[in-house]
Amino acid sequence: MDPKTSNTVSIILGVVGIVFGILGGILFGFIPALLGLGMGVAGAVIGINTKKATNQQVGNVGFILGIIAIIFGAIFFVGCLACGACSASYGCWGTVGSSCKASNDINSALSDLNSLFK
Repeated sequence: MDPKTSNTVSIILGVVGIVFGILGGILFGFIPALLGLGMGVAGAVIGINTKKATNQQVGNVGFILGIIAIIFGAIFFVGCLACGACSASYGCWGTVGSSCKASNDINSALSDLNSLFK
């Protein structure tokens, strides 16, 4: 693959990895966060290989975006797994439709506080 194409691929993988890492982790649980983590790794590796092949700063943007995607993907992946590990019969699939245990617990606590002060 020529350096221009691999640079474009690393940038696209980095951006899509960030989107999957953040939005996927918040809205849909650990599976999209894991995909964002994988795309971030692929984007960073392709960015490094592009930089090595050209001896220039051509792959820096893809590498940096890949690292950001790795960070966000890892944070939300571990966070969703930790949320699911709170209960043996529960697996965190995200907060869509209030299915996240942490979201339900917070809403229950707020409801209890509201009824306490009425």
